[in-house]
Order: sequence, then structure tokens, then C-alpha cells
Amino acid sequence: MAERTTGVLEFQPLSIEAVRPLFDPPAAPCLSLYLPTHRNVPDNTVDLPAFTHLVEALELALSATKPPAEIERLLHPFRMLAADRRFWQHTQDGLAVLAADGRARVFLFQRPVQPLAMTATRFHTLPLVRAVTGLDRCDVLALTSRSARVFAGRIWHDPRGDAADRLDPVPLVSVPGTAPVEEVSRDDVISAETLEPHRVKHGTGPTGRAATAFVHGGFGSKHDDVDRDTEIFVRHVDEIVQAQVSQPTGLPLVLVAQGRLAAMFRGLTKNPLLVDEHVDLDPHLVGRDALAAAVAPVFARARAARIAREVRAFEQARDHGLGSGDLADVARAAVAGQVATLLVEADRFESGRLDRATGAVEFDGDPPADLSRSGDRPAVSGEDLTGAVAETVIAKGGAVVALARIAMPTESGVAAIYRYA
Repeated sequence: MAERTTGVLEFQPLSIEAVRPLFDPPAAPCLSLYLPTHRNVPDNTVDLPAFTHLVEALELALSATKPPAEIERLLHPFRMLAADRRFWQHTQDGLAVLAADGRARVFLFQRPVQPLAMTATRFHTLPLVRAVTGLDRCDVLALTSRSARVFAGRIWHDPRGDAADRLDPVPLVSVPGTAPVEEVSRDDVISAETLEPHRVKHGTGPTGRAATAFVHGGFGSKHDDVDRDTEIFVRHVDEIVQAQVSQPTGLPLVLVAQGRLAAMFRGLTKNPLLVDEHVDLDPHLVGRDALAAAVAPVFARARAARIAREVRAFEQARDHGLGSGDLADVARAAVAGQVATLLVEADRFESGRLDRATGAVEFDGDPPADLSRSGDRPAVSGEDLTGAVAETVIAKGGAVVALARIAMPTESGVAAIYRYA
């Protein structure tokens, strides 16, 4: 979803850059609302009533300490969103609204989230962190000798165990100074003239370097000339994908291409995020749903390999006194900037409070109830310790990897690898 601002509502695409500013809270109270939503009718008819119930829970919590006029000012962004009929007709799979001081940021998820309403001194950001650091996202390069497309892939397993796959096009700037396109064409790079020596029409990189480079052909076989042109095109695609996709996202890249072309790309690429296995098919011969289905098992195997590496690294670190799965110990290490990598259970909510000066934690007990069905109880007023620790690790320069509960090597919801010091 493109970023846009409407009055006191700011709609933002999900990225770590968009999430980081939320770690520094504005004036309290900070209101956090999360809701699973639906893309199509009739399922999406329940979304607005559920949203209204969660807003009612926020109102009940605020009524204990705030006068009515102040409550209305704080809830104004939620009222605006509730009244936006067009918005509720074009939701995705999840919604987050984080508001303070009468202004709000809105994020849409492409996977379901747990319903939650919370008032606290800080925002609840773990679902956002999970979305941008979890292992259910990848980039997909669909490559032929004449064109290239990139998709943002989201591949996960819903609570029923069913695979859910989605590919969304990623626009690319193929030629500097031109508008982004969903398909990079070989004609952007190679002269279409067939009776003249082949030549590069633009720079071989996305910034237009070597803008007048020539590759002469016509002196050997036509097959040799085509191979040279294909190599030029593949290098061009590789540089574009690295600069405009892989470097900004940091996500694994799955290649979809036929065997000979895939081998050429793998031999030329300098992209360290390319996964070892590729999908061997011509992407022009299949639709997007079939492409997602073909990518899913390749990405799943790459994801499983990474999870195994992360878990093994934690177990080795713990065996040498450089890791811990105790939440209190990990919290203190996180505040001290000693956590290099944190494995966190994606949907864990540990109610309590974290002292960000000392790392001390207080546990409150039961997880929050689902208020999206009734809204007849106040919203949660505490803090999520798991999310607070994850925030702190990121703020201190560490890495966070969100895992499903079944993949976690501890029962506490956290597993930390400490920095060597």
C-alpha cells in the first residue's frame, strides 16, 4: 500500500524504517489496536463491528483517567477510520492503528494478526516487528531471456495449518529518469536492431553507469550474439534487483527461471541473498497463483534451513555461556546492548513491564482477552514484555528473528545470542 496521509491518519507500508520511530513513544497514553480483517465480501462485513468493539474497549480504559472531551480527541483517528466506508471495502488480512495525541499511523498486514486493544505509555509493536523480521517473506525474481519481474512474496501457515501464498508486484526503475515499471524489458538494455552490431542502449546498472557501452556482434554465430545480449541483460537485472530490492529489504531472493538461464544468472550475480535452490520453469507460462505455489516449497526449504542455523547458533552460544532463554536475563542483556540476535515467539504476549534503564521486569500474569467480539471490558493497560525486549534489541543494533512457537528452542518465548565482549 502506498504511503498517504488523510487528516490525522497516516497510512504507511510496512518496513523496519516505518516501525523504528514507534519505539520512541510520544506523550502517553499510546493507543494500539490490532484486528484481523478480510479482503472480500461477505467475510469483511464483520470487520467494522469488530473494530468498533475494540475502540469501545479503548474508550472504557481511557474513561478511568480522562475527561470526555479528551477521550474524544484521542479517539478521533479511530472515529475517522470507522467512518471511511471505502477503506473497509479495500482492507487486506490485518490492520494496525497506533495513535497518540489525536494522530494515528495505520498499517495493513498481508497475514492475519491477533485482535488487541491496548492503552499504555508505549505502543505495542511486536506484531509490526514480527511482520518485518519474520521468516514468512521473500523476494521473487521471475526471469526470462527477454524480461524480468520482481514480486514481494509472503508465504506462511495459518492457524489451521494451511499454506497461504501471495505474490505482489514490485515496480522497478529499469532506465534512470523513467517511471517505475512492473516488467523490465530486454529492449530497455539491448538495441532492437538485428542487422547492426548489438549495443547497450543504457547503462548496465540502475544508475546509468557505462551509458555508452557497446557490445559488437555479427561476426560470430547468431547464437553467440544472443548469448552476449542475454548476459548483458542478466547483469542489468542483477544490479537493479540488488540496488532496488535486496539491499532495501534484506530478504532472501528466490529465482524463477529455466535451467540454462538460471545457471547464467547464478554465475553472474553478486547478490548474497539469492537462495541456493531455484524454481525451474518459464514464468511467462504460469499465472501468479501458480507461480506462488511453485515458489512456496523452495522458500519453505530455505526458511527451514535458516531456522535450523539460528537455533543451532543459539544452542551453541548457550552451551558456552553466551546465550540465554530466560526472559529476565535476556531483558537485562538487551537493555545493556549485549544481545546480538534475539529469537522471539511471533505471537507471544507476556503481560508486564520492562524498566528500560535497568532491564528489570515485572510480570502481570494472564494474556489479554479478545475484546473484538464485545468491547464490554477495558483495553489492556500493561505492556507486552516480549515485544518490549524485541524493541530494545533492535534499538541497540541487534537482530530479531520471529519464529512460530513450534520452532522456538525455549519455552519462554525468547532465545538470545549475546555479543562477544
